[in-house]
This record gives sequence, structure tokens and C-alpha cells, in this order.
Amino acid sequence: MSPLLTFTRTASVGHTVLAVSGEVDMSSAHLFDRALADAVGERAGPVVVVDLGAVRFLSAVGVDVLVNAHCRARDAGLELLVVAPEGSPAHRTVTLAGLGALVDLRPSIHAALSQDT
Repeated sequence: MSPLLTFTRTASVGHTVLAVSGEVDMSSAHLFDRALADAVGERAGPVVVVDLGAVRFLSAVGVDVLVNAHCRARDAGLELLVVAPEGSPAHRTVTLAGLGALVDLRPSIHAALSQDT
């Protein structure tokens, strides 16, 4: 059986990318929070990109984790960019929650990295 939530973190000059795949719900939110905290703590550069393109489900708890990650990044002097392609489950949840007013939402990794590296 495959895990419900997986992470791939890559660091390069100027940014860290955390790619998230699976379902972020009450049972996996703590894993999402830990992965985001590690990505922010890595400090590979001034930008942390969270790629939610492969997230099949993002609950309200996952939105709360994103808000907390945004605050941690801001307090560390970093910028948090959230990638959620239009029409994806994550994009719908982030938009409905009004999170786009708080975090910098991008449609793709390319858009996030090309504007901030």
C-alpha cells in the first residue's frame, strides 16, 4: 500500500522546492507541517516553493498548515510561493478559503521559479 502523502524536497541556489503528492487531511497534516517546517528551516535561499500540483485533496487543516508555514517563512525573512494549477483540487481549496490574499499563488513551478530566481 502506498502512503497517502509523499514529499520531495530539492534545494538550489536561491530557492527550496517542496513537491507534495497525495492527500492532506486531518490524519496527514502533521506530516505536511513538518515537511514545510524543514523546507523553511533549510534556508537554501530567500524563496520556498510549495508545489501542490499533485495533491488530490487539501482539507481545511491543510490550509491552516499553509497559513502557519507562510508565517514561519515571513518571520524567517523568506518568501513562500504556493503552486496550485488552476482547476486542481488544491487550487479550488486555496481559492475558496481566500488564501490567495495571503500567500503568493502561482499556476506552475516554472512560473514560480522564473519570476523569483
